[in-house]
Amino acid sequence: MEKLLSKIDSELTEVARRETNSVLRNREFPGLATFTFEEILSEMQSLCPNVFKILSLMFQLDLNAERNTPPLALVYGMIMFRRFHELSRIQRLNTVLLSDGNASKEVLLLRYT
Repeated sequence: MEKLLSKIDSELTEVARRETNSVLRNREFPGLATFTFEEILSEMQSLCPNVFKILSLMFQLDLNAERNTPPLALVYGMIMFRRFHELSRIQRLNTVLLSDGNASKEVLLLRYT
């Protein structure tokens, strides 16, 4: 287990380096306008194969790729953003969507019975 965790850490560390041309670093307008979740998964498969295997299994990507791709890409984006703040493409896209989409601060309370 320790060996696997070490591999995962080294994969994530390598992506967080400035020298690595991560798709998550593309935070300007052209990068936000051409955003796809598939390109993030493609990067994860090539640069972080162990992370991809574990997360895709956890998200059951093979059962319903269309439905499970966005949350898987979001989790990878959050992990990478926590490791290196310049990998913020997904966070910037969410900010633009919330501000330009006139999101309010109202919260809907749902009750589960």
